[in-house]
Amino acid sequence: MPHQPSADLRDWSGRLNRLAAAGRPCFFLLDFELRQPRLWTLDQLPDAGVRFAFPGHPDPLRTAPRPGKLHGPGPDRQAYAAAYAAVQAGLRHGDSFLTNLTFPSPVDFAGTLTAAYEHAAATYRVLLPGRFACFSPESFVKVTAAGRIETRPMKGTAPDTAAGRAALLGSTKEIAEHATIVDLMRNDLSQLAREVRVLEYRYLDSTEAGAAGLLQSSSRIGGQLPSDWRERLGDWLLQLLPAGSVSGAPKPATLDLIRRAEGGPRGYYCGVAGYFDGAELDSCVLIRFLERRADGGFMFRSGGGITARSTEAEEYAELLAKIRLPLGKYV
Repeated sequence: MPHQPSADLRDWSGRLNRLAAAGRPCFFLLDFELRQPRLWTLDQLPDAGVRFAFPGHPDPLRTAPRPGKLHGPGPDRQAYAAAYAAVQAGLRHGDSFLTNLTFPSPVDFAGTLTAAYEHAAATYRVLLPGRFACFSPESFVKVTAAGRIETRPMKGTAPDTAAGRAALLGSTKEIAEHATIVDLMRNDLSQLAREVRVLEYRYLDSTEAGAAGLLQSSSRIGGQLPSDWRERLGDWLLQLLPAGSVSGAPKPATLDLIRRAEGGPRGYYCGVAGYFDGAELDSCVLIRFLERRADGGFMFRSGGGITARSTEAEEYAELLAKIRLPLGKYV
């Protein structure tokens, strides 16, 4: 099968287990296909050029000028339509009942990855030099020192307007899609934790300030990990991947459908980044993603969940709406 996970994963998870058990702060990246696991202690990050800004770990340094906006026509409409049709065929066949379809879009960008990272307004920001800048609004899992684990999947996007809010809250398709992901993530956490519960269901967040921003619907799901969770941190993180909000349900068959429809690996897009501060873990899903192409140009990756109630025109419009560099105030 293509895109098999890396043989380095065992070394990666073992090293993360040891660092977490010893209370040593570290930062990690995992790509969607689990073929490029990366892990650094905080003192190793400057030499690697890797930067990140998470809640509780700010990175206010700005060395690059404020960049211009992203411009581009979006992905080829015929290519997207073909991929969308492949997903719908899989849905009709019963291979999946929710599939996250993503697509790369070539963009013109008057700036650098560093500028995008430094000036983007987002809850989570990550820079891997020469590869990508990510400005994600979506948490993956958080774990407190006492072992309380929580995930906050995002599913459902609309313009940050009164009309957008009403449409998102009232959409039959979005309601069903969100319920599916919440159920999937609750089941995923139940593999590792006890007393898993939905703590807050389908609340709305603004991912950018102002009327030009986007609304996302999220839910909070939490439970209690065993007392030795640090010693097994790397192992159980791999059990949760890929993130349900950027794959679909049921996971194994949906991942096969994604590979057929998208035709190539996502790389770090839709993977996860995580920061262990010596006592607690915070992590994010790598969405809102600007990537450097091999020819020196830029590519922006975006996508959305497809169900039997979806329409190709609406899903393509959502994909286009997400191609943006959020330069407003932090939210």
